[in-house]
Amino acid sequence: MKKMFFGFVIILLSALFLHAQEMVSGQWRLTQSDGGFSLNSGNGDRIMQKEIRFAKPFESKPDVSIMVSFLDVDRNQNIRYDVKAISVSRDGFVIRVKTWNDTKIFGIGGYWFAEAEKLEIKKEEIQVGQTIELKNVFFAFNKWDLLPESYPELNKVVEFLKENPTVEIELAGHTDNIGADAYNMELSDKRANSVRTYIVAQGISESRLRAKGYGKTKPIAPNEYDWGREKNRRVEFTILKK
Repeated sequence: MKKMFFGFVIILLSALFLHAQEMVSGQWRLTQSDGGFSLNSGNGDRIMQKEIRFAKPFESKPDVSIMVSFLDVDRNQNIRYDVKAISVSRDGFVIRVKTWNDTKIFGIGGYWFAEAEKLEIKKEEIQVGQTIELKNVFFAFNKWDLLPESYPELNKVVEFLKENPTVEIELAGHTDNIGADAYNMELSDKRANSVRTYIVAQGISESRLRAKGYGKTKPIAPNEYDWGREKNRRVEFTILKK
């Protein structure tokens, strides 16, 4: 066994990241003292998970980054592992560690960082044709029903439109490439219209809002990967009139 440390890099990155707004961070570790530890068996695919709970819920779903600063591994074997954050919510997330084949991991750990996305729109900074992604708009699975976690983000759009009564926008729904083209087009259109309905209900005139679904036709990330498909499932708005 040989231990590898990346402490200097992590300390430097931590110092930089902690200046960001709405960010929290912490440490994590999985070792042989954890119940059911299987990363050291050196046989087949093995997965272990560790749940992280935030001390205080975020107002909106945060972006989570995982960094490895400690790795205790058998260097006589190939070193293969994958670490990612899954099941991210306002309350916490799960760290998923996977290794496979003959790799033997006896301990692994590091740091995590969670940062909430903040939507800040200023009229003097926008241009006609500019598109802004709404990163905290969520729907029920395979449906167009808005989840309550979406309201803080959409309320900021409402506030912006009320403060700038001449602005008109198009709300655009997008999907990944999973499923039939016609289904994705319909789903994205209904989701865009759900957002429009919510904004109208807050007192914004229908005449200032267009809603359109684009299905999978405008990806912003590779659909070959889970993280890419997640990015492609989104709602944006484009400034039509300033």
